[in-house]
Amino acid sequence: MLRWLLRSFWVVLGLFLVLLLVIWGLLRGSLPQLDGELALPGLSAPVSIQRDALGVLTVEAANETDMARALGYVHAQERFFEMDLMRRSAAGELSELFGAKALPLDRRMRVHRLRAHTQQNLGAALGDKRGVIEAYRDGVNAGLAALPVRPWPYLLLRQQPRPWELEDSVLTGLAMYADLQDPTNTRELAMARIRSVVPPALYAMLAHDGSSWDAPLFGAPRGDAVLPDAATLDLRNAGTAPALTPLPASQAVPLSPAAQERDVGGSPAATGSFPGSNNFAVAGALTPDGRAIIADDMHLGLRAPNIWFRARLRYADPTAPEGKVDVAGFTLPGLPAVIVGSNTRVAWAFTNSYIDTADYTTLPANTPLRSYNEAI
Repeated sequence: MLRWLLRSFWVVLGLFLVLLLVIWGLLRGSLPQLDGELALPGLSAPVSIQRDALGVLTVEAANETDMARALGYVHAQERFFEMDLMRRSAAGELSELFGAKALPLDRRMRVHRLRAHTQQNLGAALGDKRGVIEAYRDGVNAGLAALPVRPWPYLLLRQQPRPWELEDSVLTGLAMYADLQDPTNTRELAMARIRSVVPPALYAMLAHDGSSWDAPLFGAPRGDAVLPDAATLDLRNAGTAPALTPLPASQAVPLSPAAQERDVGGSPAATGSFPGSNNFAVAGALTPDGRAIIADDMHLGLRAPNIWFRARLRYADPTAPEGKVDVAGFTLPGLPAVIVGSNTRVAWAFTNSYIDTADYTTLPANTPLRSYNEAI
């Protein structure tokens, strides 16, 4: 009996070790190549890719197209799954990976038909950078194909990654818009309902979109909101305000994953806050060494890995000062560009600015409507 138990123990232990070895091999096979040389089809000249002690990438290329191809290769090897989530979240295609649990998020975005609109307007979206985006796409697909094993999240999901397309880079940018703005126009609908039950002066105060602290690049500050006086609104004699009719559950719109992560978005009354960000600049006249300072905090939720990918991009460009571009900062995997950074002469940053891009309107009963069937 004891001998049988010992044999069973060693068999189970052996199977467990084999399983660990298989898992280790799969995970290691999905890691990016960090050293050595490789042939990347489409390059016009050799490209150098180096990493410092912190893993920050430096790409040295003969031109912008080669830089984009090499950057796409690295982005795919290190961040393809995150890139896939970005394009799918904008297009409403997450349920292809995650099943029915992602359907509410897909319905939220599929109504905008962003993939279809992007495909129809791809020429205008890419402009004179089409060749650069094509090189980036080819680099992404080459980097993905070069991995011995597909990225490990696809192993867990038992899914195969889909090749990167030209419109996916545009969708990546649109995903950031949907994350930072309100694609369902929830606030405007809430303000319309408030306007119907409060005095005009109170609504004007609530809807005021500026303050005396603003420093607009164009025009003058809008000034502070005017507080209604007691003759306009006396809360002591206001009585009971009419109750706002809550939205039915069928019209409730789920928040984006990033909004849920920050506990913001949707109804401000429910969350008490909005997604936002801030930045500031200090002139060189006010710093000890005479160099200007720019600080930027984009207030995005913490993620692992980080949404940004630090890189320094250097390539020849006859239109650039001294014939060379040297830009360093944060890239967004999915796009061959530095979003926030410096080119050794100018530093730039961005902050979230709410803009009015959608309106609700009442259509006459006989208005012809066009319908689309979207299969999810």
